[in-house]
Amino acid sequence: MRKLRDNVSLYFSLLKMSLKEILIYRVDCIVGACSQLVVQLVSLIFILIVFQNTETLAGWNFKQILLLYGITRIPVGIAGYCFDELYQLGPEYLRRGDFDKILLRPVHPLLSIIGSSDEFTAVGDVLIGLGLTIYMLVDLAIPITAILIFKIIFFSIIGALIIGAIEVIFSISSFWTYKSNEIIWTFYRVYTFTEYPIDIYNKLIKILITLILPFAFVAYYPTMDYLGLNPYMIYWSPFVAIILWVIAIKLWNLALKKYRSTGT
Repeated sequence: MRKLRDNVSLYFSLLKMSLKEILIYRVDCIVGACSQLVVQLVSLIFILIVFQNTETLAGWNFKQILLLYGITRIPVGIAGYCFDELYQLGPEYLRRGDFDKILLRPVHPLLSIIGSSDEFTAVGDVLIGLGLTIYMLVDLAIPITAILIFKIIFFSIIGALIIGAIEVIFSISSFWTYKSNEIIWTFYRVYTFTEYPIDIYNKLIKILITLILPFAFVAYYPTMDYLGLNPYMIYWSPFVAIILWVIAIKLWNLALKKYRSTGT
């Protein structure tokens, strides 16, 4: 337990140093965050277009879908800032030989990589998620209690951990392909399925996003709890996160033993 606590403390220290480096170029950070807001605005426009042709989607009305979308963006933004350096594992660290330098550090290489995240544009996701979530909670007349605030914060962090664990698992392939960015992005796109009620999909897709790549536990089931539609599935999220991280770390350590330098 002490080792875990020390690793978490070290991770946040690395992340803090990375943030200081990013903020040297403040204008670039602001532009990046604003560009992310524009991207999400386009997605919201698409949802609006969908509801121009229907009143409900699998029993969810327009406001409920917007709440789901808002809840979705918060863990996505947190995960984007904390874990997106994994996209560079193949092309930047392994192919160029920088991974060999990381192996010389007295810390686990995975910790060094995710602690070097510089994806500050993900803040745009968090901001639009928080803003949309608060607005829709008020609009839907859902009481904003201390318990609800705690739930949103806690399960947003858990959701980010689920996304992070899945990214770690699929980053492992880069030890052989050196293309972690394309591979992680391919599987990560499955996450977009959970921006809508999963009842609109067939059984195969439901199994995929609930059991195989359990993105449904990131925001979909938490949103159902906030809406009073399903108050049970949300509590499986922490267990899903723990199981995924145990698998991710074991697989990553196994792949690390097979690592052979590129010689560059």
